[in-house]
Amino acid sequence: MDTILYATDCTRNSVSALNYAKNLSETLKAKLSVFHVYDIPPVRTSNIRSSAQLNKLAMNEQKELLEDYCQNNLHENLNKDQLICEVADNTSISKAISDRIKNDTVDLLIIGMKDEHTARGFFSGNIANKLIDKNLCPILIIPQEYSYEKIEKIVYASDFESADIIALEKLSKIAEPYDAEIEVVHIPTLEEYAAVQQMEWFKELLEVQVPYKKISFHMVLANSVEQGLSMHTADKNADILAMLERENKGLFASVFGKDIVKRMENLVTVPILCYNS
Repeated sequence: MDTILYATDCTRNSVSALNYAKNLSETLKAKLSVFHVYDIPPVRTSNIRSSAQLNKLAMNEQKELLEDYCQNNLHENLNKDQLICEVADNTSISKAISDRIKNDTVDLLIIGMKDEHTARGFFSGNIANKLIDKNLCPILIIPQEYSYEKIEKIVYASDFESADIIALEKLSKIAEPYDAEIEVVHIPTLEEYAAVQQMEWFKELLEVQVPYKKISFHMVLANSVEQGLSMHTADKNADILAMLERENKGLFASVFGKDIVKRMENLVTVPILCYNS
């Protein structure tokens, strides 16, 4: 992993996510870009400066504010080779983030869960949910005020599709520097008579394509996927819940359907790592 992009609104509630992004990037030996989107209302009165000059002044001011925010909350001098501060002017936060990712390679996007009761959350909606559908890159969604701890266990919600193997290969690159366990979890329905056989086929295929050894498999019985994943994540003290946003084409598509990632945000208290099929 080379580059992590962390999108922040520079508020007090985002400080914990900033620290999470910084610690994760250091462990993964990745460059961290901290990205802030601002919006300048149109000037309604005459001004001796051109709009281009005003935009440049605003950008410089916002970048200085972002650098101060990072330095004050990380409590250390910034190494500009490892941490870069970037700003963009846009009325749409999700579009600005999307454009930034399209313009340069990003291996992982980190963003905080938005509180719908805040002004930013109310006007912009849940930014993470908008970005998941764009299939830009993996997205790590950090709950508000979640404190970074060493990653020891990752739960991956599986539908036993070939796309899961690609996601698990990427996930192992995050787990390996931490020597973390990956628990592949499936919540079967009553109609899934072939679930056990499908799991065995999936295990054999995974062992061939993913060399990471600390991977285990679990069947969890529950009334719903959301309930099963929420219970298992809490019971196992997982540090991350990883999922694949699907297009409802898999063998068990009725179980892990599209939008499950969005629904899980309200049920778990750990970061959610979302891959897109």
